[in-house]
Amino acid sequence: MKQTTIWIACILFYCMLAISCTNSDDDVLLTNTDITQIIIQEDGWKVSWYWDKDKDETSDFSGYVFFFRNSGAFDAVRNGNTTSGTWQVASSSDGSQRLVLTSGSATKPLKDVDDDWIILNMMDDKIELKDDNDEHLEELFFERI
Repeated sequence: MKQTTIWIACILFYCMLAISCTNSDDDVLLTNTDITQIIIQEDGWKVSWYWDKDKDETSDFSGYVFFFRNSGAFDAVRNGNTTSGTWQVASSSDGSQRLVLTSGSATKPLKDVDDDWIILNMMDDKIELKDDNDEHLEELFFERI
């Protein structure tokens, strides 16, 4: 009887362990449709964090509001001036999802968004992106307005 109880306890323990080790919803890759639905917000997005190499450059984006369109275009608006660019979702050979941004601007800070950013996290109110450059850290976070 003791051996049966021990075996049942072991089986229950391993079942609970297996269940607790399964992927959570946070680990599930978003589909391109999911990403599009999240990024296209009428309220727009602001840059809440921009780190390049060795310093915080978030303030360079002060006053900018980004509007991502269903067409794959985006507008960066600041003080009534609009700069248009493009965006698309891509998958990399390493399995990561990317947000490819092209501002069409040759000047900072908008040229700094030009990259194929790895999507670290994407929620209804926050987008966290990282460059895949191993030489230095570059991160770009958007927050819904």
